[in-house]
Amino acid sequence: METNKFKNRDNSLTYYAFACGYIQRKVTDNIYKEIYMEHNHFHVKSGIIDRTYTTWEVFHSNELTKAKKLYNSI
Repeated sequence: METNKFKNRDNSLTYYAFACGYIQRKVTDNIYKEIYMEHNHFHVKSGIIDRTYTTWEVFHSNELTKAKKLYNSI
């Protein structure tokens, strides 16, 4: 069985994928949410499309689980 460095079994991105610059983004109706890594920190943003974000939380690089938990709760 070949392992995928970019996606987990639940289809979410891995730490490696984020470190490579990938962004996980989901759009439902007019609302978006995204999680990405920049400057060794995870950023979780959400908001209404074509407007500024309404939520923007930043987590240290060792807090991917916390960042994903917030992302999934949005």
